[in-house]
Amino acid sequence: MDQARIAVIGLGGRGRYFAQAFDRHPRAELVAVADPWDRPLEYLKHQYGDRVRYYQDYHEMLQSSDLDAVVVASNDKSHRENAVAVFEAGKSCLLEKPMAQSVADCDDIIRAWKQSGRLFMIGLELRHCSLFTRMRELVDEGRIGEIVMGQALDNVSVGGQYFYHNDMRRKEYVRSLLLQKGTHTIDLLNWFMGGNPVKVYGSGGLDFYGRREPNDKRCRSCEQRCEYFINHERFVMDYGAVIETDDRCVFAEECDVADNSMLLIDYANGHRGTYAECHFTPEYTREFTFFGTEGKMYGFYNNECNFVIRCTYRNTDHVDEWHPASAGGGHGGGDRLIMEHFLDCLLGDAEPLADVQAARDCTAVAAAGEESIETGMPVVIPPCPWL
Repeated sequence: MDQARIAVIGLGGRGRYFAQAFDRHPRAELVAVADPWDRPLEYLKHQYGDRVRYYQDYHEMLQSSDLDAVVVASNDKSHRENAVAVFEAGKSCLLEKPMAQSVADCDDIIRAWKQSGRLFMIGLELRHCSLFTRMRELVDEGRIGEIVMGQALDNVSVGGQYFYHNDMRRKEYVRSLLLQKGTHTIDLLNWFMGGNPVKVYGSGGLDFYGRREPNDKRCRSCEQRCEYFINHERFVMDYGAVIETDDRCVFAEECDVADNSMLLIDYANGHRGTYAECHFTPEYTREFTFFGTEGKMYGFYNNECNFVIRCTYRNTDHVDEWHPASAGGGHGGGDRLIMEHFLDCLLGDAEPLADVQAARDCTAVAAAGEESIETGMPVVIPPCPWL
């Protein structure tokens, strides 16, 4: 094929982003979109007109013979159902992270994928960001020797704006922000640690948001206009999409999703990693520190792409520092590059940079971490029967 025929399930900010990106790409054709709600479908009809088909029932869309691949950008709790249906319809799939909300659901998706024989990629676009590809190159060069211990930190200054205004503040909808937010960074931690995670112990809590305002309080009618005030009609995501979102008070009583969490992760190769996530920090960054047998590596990421890599070494004061340039676009260039890579895999013979095992692993760490927080006990990650 010279051109891939693409459909999108789920027309929130991320779904609309991918619809537009593939529609503009010379190697892709946007054929159809699906969403159960009228409003996003009407929004896209004004943009694409009759050259795209519109569905409220994605099962009907999947019966089409002119689809090569489907982007699943629905809410997290729908990922298992949507992805399984895509593979059972014989289509390839680009599934937004997290893969699912439980290890069992991940394994159901993997079973359907294995039986379909189609392409499967997860939206772990940060693996394509120049900062992390350069860090991976330096690790592979042996700059700091064998990595024995790693630390990853998600500083999320926009936790209130992104998550606690809407349904993602409730476990029954999002399960955990370790899954919704953390899987990006957990995947990178796993990638650099070089081994499959096997056990997780977690601690966390809701210590800043929630617990003191009525559930129906909204920004639009609030006179206080606190630092978490948003314009619900025009909210700009960090990857550039402009969406309409909910504006319920971030301090509402119904909030029950932890706003800070810490995980201790054991890997099959005997090494250890920690992951921490905080949703009320002053900055919006990701930070990594890896301790190797020959030295230490520090990596810094922010949305402004002020990337830093710093290596120090045992028995010397020498310091190496790099500042990789972004390839441009959201997620440090990763959004554009993962789309290109998906088309390379679909139309050519490229292989996904983050394979299905990696996608399951980062989801499993997040899900096990949440279970551990709830039970106070370490959680063992079971192997996948389909891999």
